[in-house]
Amino acid sequence: MTREWTGVSLENVRLEVAEIAGLAFRPDPSAALPERVEVYRILDGRGEPLPCTPAEHERWELAAVACLGRLSRALEDFYRAHGGTMIEIDLVTGRGIRYGIGRPRRWPGWERRAVERSARAQQVLALEVARAVEDYRPVRAEVALRVTEERAARRAAMEAEQRATRHRRTVLDELAQRRVWQYRSAGPGEPVLVRRVDLTGTGTGAGAGTGTEPGPGGAAAAAFDGSVMVDQESVSARELADALNAAARRAESPVDIRWDERARAGTEAECLAREVRLTFLEWWQDLAGPSWRPGPHGPVPVFVPPGQRASAPRPSFGGTGMGGTGGFSGGHSYGGFGGY
Repeated sequence: MTREWTGVSLENVRLEVAEIAGLAFRPDPSAALPERVEVYRILDGRGEPLPCTPAEHERWELAAVACLGRLSRALEDFYRAHGGTMIEIDLVTGRGIRYGIGRPRRWPGWERRAVERSARAQQVLALEVARAVEDYRPVRAEVALRVTEERAARRAAMEAEQRATRHRRTVLDELAQRRVWQYRSAGPGEPVLVRRVDLTGTGTGAGAGTGTEPGPGGAAAAAFDGSVMVDQESVSARELADALNAAARRAESPVDIRWDERARAGTEAECLAREVRLTFLEWWQDLAGPSWRPGPHGPVPVFVPPGQRASAPRPSFGGTGMGGTGGFSGGHSYGGFGGY
């Protein structure tokens, strides 16, 4: 059957027998009267979220209303048994009105009669309350079990999400520390080329090409491979983020960054192999910050005209939590922003 989401609230309904009977009340220790009765109310938009079928929703709430209705009538009879003359109790809505009950007249034997009358009323009330609670007990147990199961499911889902978050953070941190990135710019106004040395046709890593054919990326990849310089020191992704963010802050015009297609695809594949699903842009934003947008050749920084830039240092993004080396931290720029 189709399930829907509703709200469940465990209400502690106080009987308040002493207040209802007023000055005519005489406690009877032999009367097993509970101070309160627990009832699950099933009301949309209120309480703890709970899945149930429409039939369960109706049956559970009708059972709660029936129990509260019986308790309301029993309390009204209890009030009248103590000499009360006007009362209305509705435990379903929580509303009620009554006249107070004064002290019994002090005729001979009045105290004994007051004790006996109050004791009888308490015994009758205790019996009615017990019957109402017992009739409601199966539904209460059913709802309580569903609440327990749903809480356990939410707790398990939250713990799984926390484990996935920790795993994701571990994978991203490990990838960010690998010194496999190179970048170069031929000069002002020229595009910045970014690649991974372990994924180029002249490299020696697991993703290296044969050296005789362009491999993945076609002519664009061949252009990247042709610009390799042996003496260029590789940097980590965090150091790369520092350098590119620093260049974007100094730039007088939008920075054109061209990422090697193999670097983007290879990074996504490495994440996916370790059960972390995200795009290259999402991976890069985790390191460099959210002020990067999709470009025709990979992520590019959002350009802020010089006159609109804040003078205060920008917060750091990337790394573990909100700290780390990368991002808009104003940190060092590894090796400058120059050629190989």
